[in-house]
Amino acid sequence: MEHQNHQTENDEERLIALFGAYRDTCPDPEPSANFMPQLWQRIEARERVSNAFGRLARNLVTVALALSLLMALAVSITRSPTLPSETYVEVLAEDHARRNLDYFEPVPIEPVADQR
Repeated sequence: MEHQNHQTENDEERLIALFGAYRDTCPDPEPSANFMPQLWQRIEARERVSNAFGRLARNLVTVALALSLLMALAVSITRSPTLPSETYVEVLAEDHARRNLDYFEPVPIEPVADQR
């Protein structure tokens, strides 16, 4: 039991020495008349940086929206006002038939009697 009490006292002394060394290494800043203004200047400087990124993001979104509207307007203006009379399937069928004609060539047919 006595050994445990001695170890506890030794740990407390080491902890007090550690806190003393920390206090010596990192002293409390002396409060001055400029403490609060300097603190607010640092806070506002950080806010300015984040506000600059926020403004940049808002501007980029606005530009993207404007470009999207311009492209939609350009597409709607250049699109043909009249609709084709044929459906898409009919146009594809006609094109398919036209392409298949390329594979057909006239074949001369001679009667069998003429071949001997």
